[in-house]
Amino acid sequence: MSDQPSYLGAFLKHPSNRVALLAAGVVGIFASIPWGWTGLALVGVLALGSEVLAALAIPSLPSFRAAVDRQQHHELRAQRRLDLLNEISNYGDNAALSTYQHMLSRVQALYQTAGDSRTTLTRQDVEKLEDLTVDYLGLCAMNLSLKQRKERGNDEVAAKRIASIQSQLQNPNLPEDEARQLRSALAEYTEVMNRARRLAVRRSTLEATLMAMPDKMEEVYQLVITSPYASDMGGKLEESLSRLRLAEEVAAEFEATDSFDTAPQETAPTAARRTASALKT
Repeated sequence: MSDQPSYLGAFLKHPSNRVALLAAGVVGIFASIPWGWTGLALVGVLALGSEVLAALAIPSLPSFRAAVDRQQHHELRAQRRLDLLNEISNYGDNAALSTYQHMLSRVQALYQTAGDSRTTLTRQDVEKLEDLTVDYLGLCAMNLSLKQRKERGNDEVAAKRIASIQSQLQNPNLPEDEARQLRSALAEYTEVMNRARRLAVRRSTLEATLMAMPDKMEEVYQLVITSPYASDMGGKLEESLSRLRLAEEVAAEFEATDSFDTAPQETAPTAARRTASALKT
């Protein structure tokens, strides 16, 4: 599914448009009874003209485009939620799934509150919270993946190879071409270690975010439930959401992060070249 939806396609496939075409077909059939093919052709021309005019006007309406965008957002969110739930289930993290279900139950309760005409809370406000529940799943999947990579112990492998290369470079009789290759490999392994340290800091931030998000979501829920008819509920909710959106910032920290995975039988220069290629992708 593309980022930019086809508004014309959405109009042509809209249930109302299909009903209108079906109605035109029925009218054409009835018109053909007294006037024959002439009546059918007349209805067909009128229906086709109306369809063309509607196709030129309706897809450009801001309200129609907003509805199409909203529908696409819902579909993308549902697909992303399903993919993340399957991924977390494969990791076997039932605690994360349980926390997500609790957060989702709070969102569903807020949808019911938004349906009350006396509250200023809107469905659009609650949808922002539902988006955050899916963000929570994404951060959980990311954390589980990082945890699995950490367990492989590649940092220790890189550290041992750095020590080995430094030891080889101490040899005064080392040929210049080999020394150059070893210095290149040493630079790559050093960058890998620095990258691993930065990743550790970011992972600590990620874990702290995962612990804080459910509690902050609960605070938002309590804010709405205790004062459902308060004025400017949307503004208060937006203020609370601004503190929850750090999940997006944390996720952005990991977008360009790649893991380092070497096999024990690889030579240092070979592993360094493969690592350099991975870091450039």
